[in-house]
Amino acid sequence: MSTLKMQRVPAALVGAVFAVTALAGCGSTYDLDEIRTRSDDMAAEIMTAYYDTDAYGEESDLAGIWEGYSDLADPGIPEYVARLRDRETDPRERKRLDYLFYDTAGTVIYDELISIQDEISNAEATGIVVVDGDSIAYRDIGIMFYNETDSELRQRYYEAMGAFEVENLNPLRARMVAESRARLIDFGFESLDEFEGRRRGLDHDAFEETVVDLLGATRDIYWELTNDAAHDVFGVDVTEVPDYDRGQLFRGAEFDTYFDAESMIPFMKEVFLGMGIDIDALPIHVDDEDRPGKEPRPATYGIRPGEDVRILIKPSGGVDDYESLFHEMGHGIHDGVVTVTEYEFQRLGDYGVTETYAYIPEQLFMDPLFLSETGLITDPDVLRRFLKNQLLGSLGSARYYAGLFRYERLLHTGERTQEELAQAYGRLMEDSRLVPLAHPEFGYLSSNEDYYGVNYLEAWILAAQLRHVFRERFGERWWESAEAGALYIELLEYGAELTAVEVAQHVGFDGLDSSYFIDEVRLAYQAYH
Repeated sequence: MSTLKMQRVPAALVGAVFAVTALAGCGSTYDLDEIRTRSDDMAAEIMTAYYDTDAYGEESDLAGIWEGYSDLADPGIPEYVARLRDRETDPRERKRLDYLFYDTAGTVIYDELISIQDEISNAEATGIVVVDGDSIAYRDIGIMFYNETDSELRQRYYEAMGAFEVENLNPLRARMVAESRARLIDFGFESLDEFEGRRRGLDHDAFEETVVDLLGATRDIYWELTNDAAHDVFGVDVTEVPDYDRGQLFRGAEFDTYFDAESMIPFMKEVFLGMGIDIDALPIHVDDEDRPGKEPRPATYGIRPGEDVRILIKPSGGVDDYESLFHEMGHGIHDGVVTVTEYEFQRLGDYGVTETYAYIPEQLFMDPLFLSETGLITDPDVLRRFLKNQLLGSLGSARYYAGLFRYERLLHTGERTQEELAQAYGRLMEDSRLVPLAHPEFGYLSSNEDYYGVNYLEAWILAAQLRHVFRERFGERWWESAEAGALYIELLEYGAELTAVEVAQHVGFDGLDSSYFIDEVRLAYQAYH
């Protein structure tokens, strides 16, 4: 899986996009029904604005939308919700109010940051990068860089992108980090690390230990895989491959011919239909039109869960495109089949759960039976080489987000200078990539996702556990089973009510267990190396 893949919404505004707000009042009592109704309306407007920006290149006006709800950012709201939560005795209602508290707090904390996010979004949407005299849209150059076969041109793309990040985007991102920290402190939190850990009920210290263990358990395998790829692609050790060429180790361009753009959407619908899931019967619109100004990276927009779900994709073919479509369709189905009606359980909660549901279909492209029996790749030697490349990409992504989580814990304390942060980013990325990063100043702020990567880490772990259940109950070809599809839909219908731990418990585990992911990596390495 490519780290170029886009998350569903910019993570810096997770609190703002899904923020729960309430009518400002002069007293200490608020109308919770009005809180939820207006919150849902605001979320729908913001998601629509993101869609319009990404689909048509329109300038973002989040600040304008936010202004229409400015009377809702009342600091008394989260205090009121917290009092209700602390008095509530019903566990489900208490959870609902806990979700509400953190998002009302997020509304207050991020209220003054929307204008900065607008600046960032507009800079990305309208930015131009000049390479060899050619003007290239900033949004397009990342894909061009990734697909470019000439190393010298890749270097020029890489350096031009990095210069644009440093000059145009990093100052805005640094302001976002600093100002969000100041508002968190004003609200009583030490840092975003504390806020996010408490919001999702996750002990970040303990989770970092799990992450470090995962890095250690997969270190030797990852080194062998990357070194093998370096020799296959460039004929040198991985330590001799410059940063701008490293993406080619994961590219697998030789396999693109097996994944043509024209067949992608019909194939996807056929696979889900085999699980008893009719995509055409769901409230999902797939926007696959190729037009100027359209964001090339795929994303899902749950405008109104259960009613209006949109998936943006710009088909170009290749396994990355297929994986992205299946991933986003997992999100789309999650939003499309939700049966819970409560605002909090439709839009809030632990986002690691929705990423898990997206990983289940995406990671079918690492299953040898799926690939061979659907006719995508039938030649045994090609299949082995492809699966080895897939393992490299998936493990590389998991290790990247493991390193990013460790870095973000340093970033959001506010105790380091920009130079020290860049150095720390380089050091931690080296620990996860196993080779030095030449230009940490390019990525130390652009890589920040405000802990959204924790959701991906939870998802790698939980998706492996769910696959174990699917295989145990429905056989190795579980994707052909309507019963497996029924269990998948049963979980998705809960929306965001269940946490990742609760999903694991729902299917028979004690909680999240990384051993299933590590075992999958080891077994795949033994089979394909």
